[in-house]
Amino acid sequence: MPQFSTNEFVSLEKDVEVKRKTVEANSHEIDRLYEIQRCLEWIKTNNFKKVCLQFPDHLLPHSSDVAVKLQNLLGHEVYILGDTAYESCCIDYVAAAHINADAIIHFGSICFSKTSANIPYLNIYEKHYMELKNLETAIHETFNEKEIQELTLLIDDDYIHYYDDLCEMFNICRICKVDEDLSELSNYGPVLYIGQNERKLINIDLSFNVKCLYYYEPDKNPPKITPFQQNTKIIKRRHFLIEKIKDANTIGIVIGTLGVKNYLKVIERLKKLAEANGKKYYLISVGKPTVAKLANLGEIDIYVMITCAMNEIYDSRDFYKPIVTPFDVEIALNNTNGTNINNFTFDYNFYLNKLENIDNVEKGNETDVSLLSGKLRSLRNPESKLESESSQIALKSEGTLTTHSHFGAGYLQQRSWKGLEQNLGDTEVKLAEEGRTGIAQEYKNEHF
Repeated sequence: MPQFSTNEFVSLEKDVEVKRKTVEANSHEIDRLYEIQRCLEWIKTNNFKKVCLQFPDHLLPHSSDVAVKLQNLLGHEVYILGDTAYESCCIDYVAAAHINADAIIHFGSICFSKTSANIPYLNIYEKHYMELKNLETAIHETFNEKEIQELTLLIDDDYIHYYDDLCEMFNICRICKVDEDLSELSNYGPVLYIGQNERKLINIDLSFNVKCLYYYEPDKNPPKITPFQQNTKIIKRRHFLIEKIKDANTIGIVIGTLGVKNYLKVIERLKKLAEANGKKYYLISVGKPTVAKLANLGEIDIYVMITCAMNEIYDSRDFYKPIVTPFDVEIALNNTNGTNINNFTFDYNFYLNKLENIDNVEKGNETDVSLLSGKLRSLRNPESKLESESSQIALKSEGTLTTHSHFGAGYLQQRSWKGLEQNLGDTEVKLAEEGRTGIAQEYKNEHF
């Protein structure tokens, strides 16, 4: 069923669009860039027998060289994950489970999402070049001596291999790495992000509430330190999406990850919120969500995407129905939890454990006016909605049942085309006969 799943040839034959600069490596540099010796020691120390190597798309050209080197040193096979199930920045333990792997070595960039993987893994980061003298000059041109003492350098994974050099050069600064616990980042002074991942920079600003955020991109020419300006469109769009959620009758909860911690917990919470507000929900799992896959579900009014915070699908305008975050649903359907829209974050793990029990959500009969359509809408409790709509059943003449509702069966009943029908008793029974043979360009029974 290609409408709801991705054909394997799409992964094998696709052209990868590289959006970021890849470090070029010859066969002699593979050992250093991919830390072959460190991987070897980690595998031998833990006595792993089945190890999967996970690469992002832009590093796949080096994957065979890395695998061959490890196999020759280990004396047994290692496996390459050719196409990750969801986001390449998350540990894909689902794909590794297909061969009952003992461990995963993840190459490339990581995200801030807490992993749900129950399998040992090792992160090996890319190693991009950075001119430290340029960074030192830029810092002294931007900050005075007092500000430098309060400055926190946040190093992205592409430049973590410069950590020791930065500690020696800026011994009066606080220096952090993106793979550390950053929960105290909001208590620090100015933070300088060293990296080139704009999506990660946005998540730092939204999730950690940094007081004063700057960024430095080593690849820029000339490199300079720039104050980060929050994109106000992100918050403005939240107001629009919250109204769309309130107007929606049917919500699609799309499983866009199996690798982020608490994904089952947030799904259960969304289901209860929908029920408490009298909304129908469908749980949807279609692998990597695409426009074509989700377009098959016309009865869905809005989609809630459960995925990694680094996923750019939230910014896409290609889908026929809006894509929202769990945070948006929380604001729209549970205004008693004290969540402020200005504390918006793409990562549900930053606020999920702080929320009150879902059973305390008020189930009132409130009525307000939609800011999008201008019509009155009734936020009825689920009991009244089920009683007034879902329980109405009509018996059709041919003996089939039709449900009068805005949901699945009712929506299908309103369609002009409902799919192929059996038409039992209406079609004459015939013996099987030979059909057309040949190719579409010219069948054998066609003469030109």
